[in-house]
Amino acid sequence: MWNTVRRTWRRTGCDLPFGDPLPSHGAHMEGYLWRFTDPPRRRVLVVACGVNRHADGPWGTVVLAAEPGGTVVSATDDHAWSHPDRHQVRAGRTLRYEDGRLTADLGRKASLDVRLAATRAWPRRALHGSGVFSLVPGLNHYWHPYLFDARVTGWARVGADVWDLSGCHVYAEKSWGRGFPTAWWWGQAHGFDREDVCVAFAGGHLALGPFETAVNGVVVRLGSRVLRLVPPLAVVHGASDGTGWHLRARDARYRVRVEGRGDGARPLLLPVPVPRERRHARSRQHLTARIRLTVSRGGHLLYRGESALAGLETGGVPTSAAKR
Repeated sequence: MWNTVRRTWRRTGCDLPFGDPLPSHGAHMEGYLWRFTDPPRRRVLVVACGVNRHADGPWGTVVLAAEPGGTVVSATDDHAWSHPDRHQVRAGRTLRYEDGRLTADLGRKASLDVRLAATRAWPRRALHGSGVFSLVPGLNHYWHPYLFDARVTGWARVGADVWDLSGCHVYAEKSWGRGFPTAWWWGQAHGFDREDVCVAFAGGHLALGPFETAVNGVVVRLGSRVLRLVPPLAVVHGASDGTGWHLRARDARYRVRVEGRGDGARPLLLPVPVPRERRHARSRQHLTARIRLTVSRGGHLLYRGESALAGLETGGVPTSAAKR
């Protein structure tokens, strides 16, 4: 009985306090992303999988993107599935994640086989990365960054090159809902002068029925701390025009500022599923952009640093003029 109630509630998109957002909600889109950063070699690799629902049946989107080289390889699979009770994802023979092992096979162009053992994950809290929005049913989009680093063993093949991914920093997140917002901006970075620093932020047009407004949130891993600044408990302003990304956040204790730029490089075009139309739109993402992060508490500086290996993305309608 309880399991039926829980699943019914989760199909609205939201989670109960202390719930696990990683299993499938049964939403139109369940999106999974893993990002590997190798600072010594200045390499970044992204693997993404969308498990999508359509009237004709489920379908999946798998993407592998890498820099240097500007590689983008994608595939559509008609046998996509994510488990309703545990963190398990499949897209036919193209991608599989289970028990810390991630494999992908996109033919001759790209493949991957890695094992992940979390070293810094989302702490046990009542609410996940979307904050109080995780309790609101029927929103168009939810976001949860759940992995800030892990021990990585394995490899990726990018074209004719084989990359040893052992020792990379890894970040992972999940997003779900009716699909991507009509406009969004996103960023994530490792590769700072401290290995125990990681930042992820997201903003977009959050909708509930006919009502729509721009909402931003940021999560920072700083040593043993994991900071989440999300409205209404924090004031967060963010925007991007596709060349610069700007975010300022403050709550009762912390201040976070993020400034990012693409440095004039041409972004990669990544396929983004439009679930109910069974087609793809495109986002624009820099895999090795520059980002500056500043974190303070009570007027005292906790950290200031830069990374030149940041992921910065925009999608949908340009957002620079939108109110935050």
